[in-house]
Amino acid sequence: MYFFYNTLLNLLTLILSPFIIIILILRKKYRYGFFQKCGFYTESQFFKKLRTRPVWIHAVSVGEVMSTTPLVNIIRKNFPDLPIILSTVTKTGNFTAHHNVKGVDLVIYFPYDYNFIVKKVISKISPLIFVTLETELWPNFSRELHLQNIPSIVVSGRISSESFKRYSFFSFFFKRVLSNIDFFCMQSKTDADRIISIGASSEKVALTGNIKFDLKIPGITTEEIKELQKDLHLNDSLKILIAGSTHRGEEEIIIKVFTRLKKKINTLLLILAPRHPERFNEVEDLLKNSKLPYLRRTALPIAPQKNMHHVILLDTIGELSKSYSIADIVFIGGSLVPVGGHNVLEAAVFSKPVLYGKYMDNFREVASLLEGKKGAIQVNNEDEFFEQSLLLLNNKELCRQIGETAFQVINENSGSVNKSMVILKKILENSISKN
Repeated sequence: MYFFYNTLLNLLTLILSPFIIIILILRKKYRYGFFQKCGFYTESQFFKKLRTRPVWIHAVSVGEVMSTTPLVNIIRKNFPDLPIILSTVTKTGNFTAHHNVKGVDLVIYFPYDYNFIVKKVISKISPLIFVTLETELWPNFSRELHLQNIPSIVVSGRISSESFKRYSFFSFFFKRVLSNIDFFCMQSKTDADRIISIGASSEKVALTGNIKFDLKIPGITTEEIKELQKDLHLNDSLKILIAGSTHRGEEEIIIKVFTRLKKKINTLLLILAPRHPERFNEVEDLLKNSKLPYLRRTALPIAPQKNMHHVILLDTIGELSKSYSIADIVFIGGSLVPVGGHNVLEAAVFSKPVLYGKYMDNFREVASLLEGKKGAIQVNNEDEFFEQSLLLLNNKELCRQIGETAFQVINENSGSVNKSMVILKKILENSISKN
């Protein structure tokens, strides 16, 4: 079965190689980490930073990278002498890992899933255990870990409805892939049932919850909030709407909603944060066409102190999460268009009222829980977005109630990292004893 997978993978790479080369030349974002993804790491990275065999944690998106913090902390507490490697896929994920996750010895890009690449990388790093967040299934990688007797575990595992359909169709293959993974700590009963249905042994599956609920309030003081407001040229008289992690097709709706809201609330200011840095210029063009006065975040240090702009385009990486602390209301992007949404808890942890669209498949369990407790609001279109935003902005007490409810939901559902650590610790201690 792996023979057919690798034959198809290599054949497609060969056929598509001219297009791959063109994309690498034209699209800078695909060049970031390319050599590391091909298995080329500098010797100094490993011999200087890795004192012994490490714990390897893998996270794909920015949200997953941020949620590794409690996991890194608890591993560091239980195994203080073990190095920790954190791997990512994207440039933004890599940047976030470098600047926002403390306690990690080394940040790298995850290798491409070619058998000759993963064999080389895994042999070089030789981790004591491999931990992946959510459910990244890489056939050659997990097989090579198994062949080298390196245990692997899924933490905060999740199988979206689309992924479930895809994995189920190829369950005859993925059953073998799953057999190479030692344990699955899943977010919900639905996720647990799905991974078992695909082929995982029920004895290797446990319901431990969503590690994202273990997000602690970022270390931001009142003084730091005031400094952030000063940096953004904000004052206490303003009301702030933050639209975070937005995607193509959403900014137009957000700009229309904000324009309507601005007519009702003159003191309203929008902070708009596109999900992907390569779209900053594209979103700026939308703001230009809207005729709304705006400034890019990177231009604020040299802008006049008097607040003449209505919109701040947050064209930086790593500032969004803390920026939620100064918001009156927050909209979470990737949800008005079929992307799957992003992590609502990053704003809820600051007790902020959160709105999002109907496309929240990636965070459906979290969204349903918050909605059920009246700790978040789903809006399905422009009119609902406008009406609910206006209601919140004109009702400070309602904002407080929704925000505090959301924060309470986080507290009630935290503890996933401790549950997962019980399982991880047993596997890791067994690996250490064999080392």
